[in-house]
Amino acid sequence: MSKEEKNALKSIQFYLIAIFVIVAINISGKFKSGPCTPNLDVLSMFTVFILNIVLLIVNFIKAFIMKRQNRLSVVVHLVALLIWIILSNFKII
Repeated sequence: MSKEEKNALKSIQFYLIAIFVIVAINISGKFKSGPCTPNLDVLSMFTVFILNIVLLIVNFIKAFIMKRQNRLSVVVHLVALLIWIILSNFKII
């Protein structure tokens, strides 16, 4: 397995863990937000969304400016960002 494939696999693992944590927080019911105060159910989704954008930018810089093997990671983060945007527009999340 090449270094680029390992980097992409790490990115996929990050999103799988993030999805598991978000689902666990939302299912537990202990961290529900009120009308004026966001709690972990909302903040966890915003945090992962912001981390997605940061990781996309960092990997883009590494892949295309520093010429490292991160192109597959850029694709993974870009696909994850598009999924976040699609799901938020359909009010699924």
